[in-house]
Amino acid sequence: MNAQSFDELLAKLDDARGRRMPWTQIASIINEIEKTPAGKQYSANKEHFWEMLAQKSGYTRNALQRMRSTLIRGNAIADREKTKLQEILGQRSLEPNALFDVLGHFHTAELFARIYSADPDAAFNLLAQMRAERVPVVRIKEILSEVTNRKHSSSAKPTFLTRTDALHREQALALIDEHKSLLYGGDDVSIYFKRYEFEFVSIDAVGIRCGDDGALQLVDGFMFMTSIPARHKLAFQNLLSDIDYRSSFFRHVWLCRNSSFRWPSEEINAAIDALDIHQVGIIEFDEEGGEMKIVRRPKGDARPSRYSLTLREIMRQGIPDFGMV
Repeated sequence: MNAQSFDELLAKLDDARGRRMPWTQIASIINEIEKTPAGKQYSANKEHFWEMLAQKSGYTRNALQRMRSTLIRGNAIADREKTKLQEILGQRSLEPNALFDVLGHFHTAELFARIYSADPDAAFNLLAQMRAERVPVVRIKEILSEVTNRKHSSSAKPTFLTRTDALHREQALALIDEHKSLLYGGDDVSIYFKRYEFEFVSIDAVGIRCGDDGALQLVDGFMFMTSIPARHKLAFQNLLSDIDYRSSFFRHVWLCRNSSFRWPSEEINAAIDALDIHQVGIIEFDEEGGEMKIVRRPKGDARPSRYSLTLREIMRQGIPDFGMV
């Protein structure tokens, strides 16, 4: 899509009311709107931003957010499984939107992404079948139920947000980015995955906000927790030590965990309170990575002891969204 102005993109979105515009095009337009200078200004207040888009398009906010999330997840699958998709779709080079052309409606694409999260082979078998014949939505839902039940019944298979699966992290970050207003209200915060390298600490993602004068107003960390560690006292102590150490470098640290993580949120929450690690919050995702909720909010905005080291590294490496590179 060529670079277009905020008003031109809004006019395109308005056209969706009068004709059957593909959902992928609607989601792409939303992405482009948010990148324009005016779009960035509007999106600082997420509630107002999505309300405006809903009024223009005639779709509900929930539907628009699901379309965009499904587009992000589908593109991540296409990028990661390019060779496999070329083989299934019979294409020498994977054409843009080739995956979505087979999947069709965004609800079907959404179900496909959830099936892929649980069992990639089942998803590819479904895609091959869909290329050859029409598969009813009720059958696709049955497949999702089957692969989800199999995953739950096998403790040997890793669940959502494993360290080795960057795709799942990308899905999680897409959800976090969609629902930044839940974390930050109307604040204009940019979230970067694996962009920054720090000398003394590692973190999966950072959230950054700058003021109009270019000064850093906040730097938060996002720590993805896995279901790999053994359930014993030493492993839990090591986890808490890791959380405590990382929280000394960031204003807030958000722990991102799936609903079946080895230790329940209540246990982690109680330990964090006992240790007075006030600047830690907890975000929980459902098993398929389709929904998120905040189960603990950080308390206070006091700058931790090593925060200045983090600020220095951020400024040295630059902040693309705020014109400082």
